[in-house]
Amino acid sequence: MIKLSLALCCVMAGPVLAAPQAESGPTIHATVNEVALDLVVRDKKGRLVKNLKPGDVEIYEDGVRQEIRSLRLVGGEAPVQPAVQPDRQAGEEQPETAEPARPLAMPLHGVELICVVFHQLDPNTRRWAVAAVQEFIKTTLRPGTFVGVFNLDSRLTPLHAFTNNRDELLRAATAAFNGSSVDITRAAEAVLNSTPNVQWLVGFVSAGGKGGGMLDLSTTGSVSMTAITGADVDNSPAANAQRGDLVLQREQFMGIEGARQMDQIKLLIRQLGTFPGHKTVLLLSPGFTTNGEPEEFEAMLHGANLADLSFYAFDANGLNETSTAQASSMAMQHVVALSQQQRLETPGGMGQAGVLAESNRQDDYLHGAVRTSDSQASLRALAEGTGGFLVANSNDLRKPFQQIEADADTHYEADYHPSSDKYDGHFRKIEVKLARTDLRASAKVDSRNGYFAIPDFGGAAPLRPFEMAGLMTLNARPLPHAFDFRTAAFQFRPGSASSQAAVVFELPGASLTATPQPTRKSHRLHAALFAVVKDASGNIVDKFAQDFPYEVPDDQLTGIQAAPIDYTHAFNLPAGHYTVESVLFDREANHASASTVELDSPPQKGVGLSSLVVVARVDPLTADADANDPFLFQGRDVVPVVDGSLKASAKPLVYFMVYPDKSSQESPRVRAEFFVGGEELEVKDADLPAPDSSGAIPVMLSAVARPGKCEIKVTARQGFQSAVQSVSYTVAAP
Repeated sequence: MIKLSLALCCVMAGPVLAAPQAESGPTIHATVNEVALDLVVRDKKGRLVKNLKPGDVEIYEDGVRQEIRSLRLVGGEAPVQPAVQPDRQAGEEQPETAEPARPLAMPLHGVELICVVFHQLDPNTRRWAVAAVQEFIKTTLRPGTFVGVFNLDSRLTPLHAFTNNRDELLRAATAAFNGSSVDITRAAEAVLNSTPNVQWLVGFVSAGGKGGGMLDLSTTGSVSMTAITGADVDNSPAANAQRGDLVLQREQFMGIEGARQMDQIKLLIRQLGTFPGHKTVLLLSPGFTTNGEPEEFEAMLHGANLADLSFYAFDANGLNETSTAQASSMAMQHVVALSQQQRLETPGGMGQAGVLAESNRQDDYLHGAVRTSDSQASLRALAEGTGGFLVANSNDLRKPFQQIEADADTHYEADYHPSSDKYDGHFRKIEVKLARTDLRASAKVDSRNGYFAIPDFGGAAPLRPFEMAGLMTLNARPLPHAFDFRTAAFQFRPGSASSQAAVVFELPGASLTATPQPTRKSHRLHAALFAVVKDASGNIVDKFAQDFPYEVPDDQLTGIQAAPIDYTHAFNLPAGHYTVESVLFDREANHASASTVELDSPPQKGVGLSSLVVVARVDPLTADADANDPFLFQGRDVVPVVDGSLKASAKPLVYFMVYPDKSSQESPRVRAEFFVGGEELEVKDADLPAPDSSGAIPVMLSAVARPGKCEIKVTARQGFQSAVQSVSYTVAAP
C-alpha cells in the first residue's frame, strides 16, 4: 500500500476511533534459482548460426562461469529443438524425453528493436510507404518487440519513440509526415523495462531519467540473403521512359547525389548504432545511390554490422511493379548509341564538337549506368550485406513481413543456475562467449548483458525505467543528494513471527521543480520514488515504486510548495532487522536524492505496542479508506514528523496503537512519561477502551511543547505483560 499526501490540513484530536485493520501474513518472496537467457549468434554477414551445441557457448556472471543446463533453438520458422545438455561422460548431446518440473526461473527474454525509416520519399511513394508500415504493424509482433519510426534526410529524425503499443504505432505511421518529432536521446526510453547496460543506465541516472539512458538488449532478429520479389520486370515503354528519366537525373549530379546519400546512410548507422542491442531496420526508400567507391561501400557495410544493424530494404516504387534495372538498360543503350554515332559521323576520328564532348563522357556514362542507374542494386547490396533482404517490384508484402517476423523471433534459449545466491539488487553482468575457435573468428553472439539481482515478487510487472535507474543509483557511491529527502520507518501490529512496517518519505514541496505551462495556466511537477527493503544479510525482501506526475493550477502552486509532499508505504515483514534504501527523482530537473533508514521488527508476545509517531498534521482522505492503513485515524490520514523537529508554535500530538492480548481477560492500560532535557516532567495513566474489529486500539495523546529536546515514553500493560516504546523530538525556541 502506497499513500500520497499533498494537502495541508489542521490537526485534530478527539475520541479514540479507528477503521478496521486487515490481518495479513509476513512478506515472503522467493529467490530465483534458474535463469533462461535468450541469445543470438550471427556470422560476419549477419546470418543466424543454427547449429550450436551447449559446449559451443560459455556464460559468465560477474566473471564467474555458469553451468549451462540446456540450450535450444526456438521461435520463427526454425524447428523448436528439444533442450540438450552436455553429457559429462560422453560429451554428446542428449535430448530430454520428458520435461522435468522447472524451478523458479528468471526469463531474460530478448527485446527486438525495429526501426522503421522513411528515406527520400515523395508524395506518391509516401502513400505507399505509410500503407506498407501500417500493414507491418498489423502483423503479429511478439512480446518484447519495440518499434520506432524515423525519417532520414539530411538528419535522422525520430517521428515516434520506440513502443510496443500497436495503436500508437498506427497513429504514428498515419501522421508520420505531419506530426512533431521527438528527441533522439529519448527515442528508446520505453525499452528500459528490460535489463540495462550499466554504461547506458549511468547516463540515464545522471540525466534524471529524461534521456541518454538505454539498455543493452538481446538480439532476436535472424537474417536472409534472399531478395524477395513479386511481379515480373515491366518492359513497357512507359516503364522504360520512367526509368530513363531517372537515368538523366542521375547523370546530371550523380557524384554529388551519390555522396549525399552515402552520408545519409552512414549517419543512420552511427545514430541507430548508439541504441543498445541488435536493430532491425525497415528502410522504405525509392532507391539508394552510392558514390561509386566499392571500398567505401564495403566499409559502410562493415560499420553497420559492427553496430548490429540488419537492413530490410523496401523499394517504395513497388507500387508501379517496374524494375529500376530498366534504367541501367537505357543508360547502356545510350552508350551504345554514342559508339555507333561516333563511327558513322566521324570516320576519320574527327567530328563535331558536340559529338566529341559526348564521346569524352562516354566512359562516365558507362560507369554511371552500372553504378547509379539501378537504384535497387544499392538497396539490395545494403540489405544483403547486413543479413537482410530486398523487397521490390511487388505490392504483396505479406510474405516478406512474415519472413521478417520469423527472423526476429528466432533465437537460442540457454538455461543455467546462477552461482550466486545473493539478491541484494546488485547488477549481475552477463558475458556470453563462443567456446570454439572457429566460431570466435567467424561469428558474434548477442544477448542481454545483465540483470538486477532481485527476488521474484509474484508475477510483478517488469521493472520500469525509473526503477532501473533507482537500482543503479542505490548501487552508486557516493549516493546523490540534490535536495532534502527524508525517510522514517515505523512498526505496527507486532507479533511473535511478523509485524506490519510503514515507511514515510518526505519531500519539501519547494524542492520539486515546477515547469510552467503558460497555455494551460498550470505548472508541471514530476517525482518518481523507488525503494527496496533489505534484511540483515543484505538480501531484498520487498520493493516499491511509484511515478507521480502532477499538473498544478497556477493559483495553487504556492500552497503546494509550502507544504511537504509525503509518501507512505505499508507492508509486512518477518521479525528481524532491516534497512530501507530509497531514491527520489525530480524528473523535471533531472535531479535525484537518496535516503537510508534502519528498521527493527522485534518479535513480541502478549500485549503489543506500535512505534510512537509524532504527528505533523492530519489530512482528510483523498481516496477511499484502506482498511490496512496504519495511519488511518478517525477517517483521516495521520502524517508523521519525519525529521523530529517542531516549530516553537507547534502543539505536538503523539499517535500509536495498542494491540491487546486476546488470550488475556484483563483490560490494557497505558502510562505516558514526558521528559524535557532528560528530566521527567509529567506522568499520565489512562484506561483504554475496547479494541475495534481488527483488535487494535488507536490512541492520540497531547505531548510536551517546551523548547529543547523532548521525549515521551509509553508503556502498555495487560496483566503481568507489558510493552514499551519511546520517541524523541526537538521543539525550536520562540
